Amino acid sequence: MTWTPTKPADDKLMWKRVLKPHHPDLGGRHEDFVWLNNIKELVCSGRIESSETIEESEHAPPRRTTNADTDRVPFEIGVDFDELTYCALRVARDVAEQYARLLKLLDDCEEAHHGALVREQQRGASYKRLAAAGHKVKMTKAERVRWYRIAESIPLSDRHAGHILSELKKRAA
Repeated sequence: MTWTPTKPADDKLMWKRVLKPHHPDLGGRHEDFVWLNNIKELVCSGRIESSETIEESEHAPPRRTTNADTDRVPFEIGVDFDELTYCALRVARDVAEQYARLLKLLDDCEEAHHGALVREQQRGASYKRLAAAGHKVKMTKAERVRWYRIAESIPLSDRHAGHILSELKKRAA
């Protein structure tokens, strides 16, 4: 038997190469992209999560990155912000109403070209902001975990999460 050297199964760059052609913004199917992300989670974390497990789990922690911005949705720098916003609005058509309501708040979220908002567009949404949005609409812990998984599947930027929170605060006032 011949041995072919390869990267480890949890290599981040390899996963990006595998996932990229399946991203909905690049012509891939949303279902395939989400399914591949679930496989990635299985391989990289050693635990299995079906859709029922994700929705019913009261103890599943948010996924974490290992860069300087920990506790954020995994995010690839250089992804077009408007495309991600459009993807989030498309995902809103296929998810439960409580999540769709949050994603639809991005309808008027426009790309920033200067200032602090540009930096927020270039990093993944913080789980803290996502949790705050979930708490504002009275999600249970299991519902918030599902919300994190939806944010990861898009992926939402920190600017998206901030915009959602801002819109929720305006509507509460």
